[in-house]
Formats: sequence, structure tokens, C-alpha cells
Amino acid sequence: MTRVFGRGQLKLALLHVAAELGTANGYAIMHALARRIGGSWQPSPGAIYPALLALEDAGLLVGHDADGARSYTVTEAGRRSLAAEPDVIDTVADRARQAPAAPTTVGAVLDRLVASTPDRARRIDAASAQRIEDRFRSVLDEITRITA
Repeated sequence: MTRVFGRGQLKLALLHVAAELGTANGYAIMHALARRIGGSWQPSPGAIYPALLALEDAGLLVGHDADGARSYTVTEAGRRSLAAEPDVIDTVADRARQAPAAPTTVGAVLDRLVASTPDRARRIDAASAQRIEDRFRSVLDEITRITA
């Protein structure tokens, strides 16, 4: 598998996208980056969210919690960093267009479904949580049968 992002490029690309979006949550930043990159690259929440947290720890983004969701805004230090660094997204997008498609995994399919769940940040009571889990139990059993 061809590596699409070089060292430090994911964080820099996320910072560029966050600056373009203004205040945005991780989901919006991740999907805006995916649209800009295109090709065979699919965003992984397992890579994106730690990179956003690292940018926040470095003082380049500031996070805001509201209604169970976290939004990010580029700080002044982040803007200075962006001014000093070229936008790497076009370079990464060229690599992504040339890269072979990654094999699809069960986790990737589930990540896409979870990411597209409407109102996923909405708080629910224990009874509603149980109803959702009950509905998914048969789906998980079917996934086990499909992948066996």
C-alpha cells in the first residue's frame, strides 16, 4: 500500500482545511480533507482525531466543547504556522490519485456508517441506548456470518 501522507503532512493538511472551514468539528474537517484529497484515500477517524488533538496540544488549534461535540478553530499560532508552510494537500492528492485502492475492511465499512449516523452526538437515555444496541445485535451476528 502506498503511503499517501508523508511525515507531518496529515497535521499540516488538517490545519489548512480547518483554516478554510473556520470553526468546525472533527467530522467536518475529516470529510472536507477527504473531498480535497480524493483518489483512493479514505479518512480514518483513528488517524484524524489524534492528529487534531496533537494540533490542539501544540497550540495550533483550540477546541470548544458544546452540546456533546468538539469543534476546532485555528489559533493565531496556527495561522503563523500556515503562513510559513505550503499547502501540502495538492501534493498528497497527486499521491492519492496514483495509489491503488486500499482493501476494504469490516472496520472501514463500520467507520463510514458510524460517521454518517444522523444526530450521533445527541444524548440519549439508557432505554434508548438499549433499543439501539438490541437492533444492532442481529446486524453484528450477520457480519460474523458474512466474514466467517
